[in-house]
Amino acid sequence: MTSNSFEQRVAPGVRLTFDADRIVDRVKNAAHETLVFEHARFGRMMLIDGIVRSSSADEFILHEMMSHVPMLAHGRVERVLILGGADGALAEEVLKHRGVQTVVQVHADHLTAKLARLYFRSVNAAAFSDARFQLYVTDPAKFLASTDERFDLILVDLPVEGDASVPALSEGVFRNARGCLKTGGLVIARLGIPFLQPFTFFAQIQNLSAVFSTVSAYLVPVPSIFGGTVAIGWGSNAVSPDAPGHETLAARFVDAGFDTHYYTPEVHRASFALPRYIKDAVNAATYPREEDAIELLSRVQAIALPRRAW
Repeated sequence: MTSNSFEQRVAPGVRLTFDADRIVDRVKNAAHETLVFEHARFGRMMLIDGIVRSSSADEFILHEMMSHVPMLAHGRVERVLILGGADGALAEEVLKHRGVQTVVQVHADHLTAKLARLYFRSVNAAAFSDARFQLYVTDPAKFLASTDERFDLILVDLPVEGDASVPALSEGVFRNARGCLKTGGLVIARLGIPFLQPFTFFAQIQNLSAVFSTVSAYLVPVPSIFGGTVAIGWGSNAVSPDAPGHETLAARFVDAGFDTHYYTPEVHRASFALPRYIKDAVNAATYPREEDAIELLSRVQAIALPRRAW
């Protein structure tokens, strides 16, 4: 590697290298090391502790799908809480909905928030200049546990590292999130890459299902995130991912009155069509019968083991 090459550890034995055209900034504090650089294909990128947290060229894919899918399914979102969302681009997408009254973003690191505002204005300037937007720098889990504010939608956009046996998004985090929801609300959470992080994905779906009666996942292909599609978890006691019908969804999109680069009502629907191995993981995590869950989990475990050609 050259001095301008940077590695991301994606999974055990898997590393991804980015060759930077120009280093914009590199800052380290007691909590994190943040690197901002220009890349020939992915535009301006931000790596936090070696994990890609923003890419100006393709950020619209993940952020449009994390925001517009639940908001158009719900239909009456007024108050939104974002946990994480390092670069502010998710907040910008949320604020495109005219009916939104308040967006609260909670980020743990002041330095990251400062660098995002300084270097990613092309994807977040509209959010930071919007009077409906509020940014708090504090621990997201502690905020959930202590706030008395209530929200229609909670978006969890926190990094998923490796394939941890104890995922960051615990049952307790989701339980506290449920307590912050208004009647009819829902939680949307980034759950990682099911192929490379099958145990983390399964555990977090299981944690969602311990708290919410309606649990599912949908998939988003993000080019700068290596290893397959990114899974987004859905948890609610009121809103089904199967609703509304296509005509209503399409009408809501037209009424929203903004353009997208990736999201369409058709892509919205298609993103919930899960490959068998991911569907098995969701079913195993949510099945009420233990024997059925064990059988399905064995299929999930098989995905985590390399297939060999003999």
